[in-house]
Amino acid sequence: MKNINCREARQIPIADYLKKLGFSPAYTRGNDFWYCSPLREENHASFKVNTKLNIWYDHGIGEGGTMIDLGIKLHECSIEELLKKLSSDERSFSFHQPKLMSDLNYLNNLKQEEESRIIIYKVAELKSSALTGYLDQRGISQDTAKRYCKEVSFTIKDKSYRAIGFENRSGGYELRSGWFKGSSSPKDITFLNNGSKSVCLVEGFIDFLSLLQLKKQAHLDTNFLILNSVNLLSKSIDLLQKHQEVFLYLDNDKAGKETAEKLKRYGIESIDSSGFYQRFKDINEYLVAQKDKLMTPSFCRR
Repeated sequence: MKNINCREARQIPIADYLKKLGFSPAYTRGNDFWYCSPLREENHASFKVNTKLNIWYDHGIGEGGTMIDLGIKLHECSIEELLKKLSSDERSFSFHQPKLMSDLNYLNNLKQEEESRIIIYKVAELKSSALTGYLDQRGISQDTAKRYCKEVSFTIKDKSYRAIGFENRSGGYELRSGWFKGSSSPKDITFLNNGSKSVCLVEGFIDFLSLLQLKKQAHLDTNFLILNSVNLLSKSIDLLQKHQEVFLYLDNDKAGKETAEKLKRYGIESIDSSGFYQRFKDINEYLVAQKDKLMTPSFCRR
């Protein structure tokens, strides 16, 4: 078995490697292959691989790099462990020599593209019947949503759209509609301080609204920290450490379990509060299934 070095690992075609792992592009545009991200769950492809330069960029988390960077993230391993794994699969790959262009320059260009991709030009009260209708399908009432969400008008490549907007602590918005899932720059967590020593941690704002909807009250008696992406967990650590109790309402999937494990490694003791929706992927899926039932669980309790 030949031992692959870093130079050779960077030449492995990323598209070929993703194909080997079972990921296929949602669509292609020239040298750009667009995927639903292999690093997180999403419904709209925002993970780009440029096959000419053999570089990837995930617009949802604002990160990208070479084959090595991707391999480390996919397998959560060190460079040495990745090279050993790739060496065992060496016969499966041809090697790709990228064009002479600085990886850093290319990633900077992609970052600029992401920041200019969504341009917000208006933020107003949530009124659109199309957007409130989408929330109704998700089991969330207008009254619940309007306390925390706005109607955001934005452009993508000079075309105008509207979506439900949920603001993060840096002024960026998570954007959702019946057809769109994305975020404006800057991407960040959202912290809602109700003056409590306890905090509920959820992955996304739809699940946060679902908690409120299930409780049938304006607030639970805790603070809330909405990650807006499990990849932003590191940004939440300082806030979580200031609380006496941390209640987890994470998705019942691999990413949710990995997030809980990471919290342990950060030394944060937490309470798994996902028992009432353990047969469902997340809180909102549970809420939708219970729309016609009066099943309100107890919250934020051991």
